[in-house]
Amino acid sequence: MGITIFDSRNPAGRAGLELGLLTAGIVGSLADAHAAGRQAAEERRERRAAYGYACELAEARGRADDLGRVAMRAVRHVASLEAEVRRLRTALEQRQAHIDRQRGAAA
Repeated sequence: MGITIFDSRNPAGRAGLELGLLTAGIVGSLADAHAAGRQAAEERRERRAAYGYACELAEARGRADDLGRVAMRAVRHVASLEAEVRRLRTALEQRQAHIDRQRGAAA
């Protein structure tokens, strides 16, 4: 067994040394605990950021799907309107041709 404050020639000095070593051990443990706490906090922050990104990405994909469906409906609607315009133009051309024939027969 080592020298203790009880069998040392300088008990006060020995007690101070032991107290210093004990304090250094406690400070080292506190520093390690603080570093572990900071690391855990940083990991939680990164997980929250990754989760937030994943949520925003899923939401954006959902909006993109919705917009894709809206775009497809719009394209189909435009196609039906173009078909209606073609039918109306054909009808107007036939009507105008009939009017022109009627005018030619009356003259």
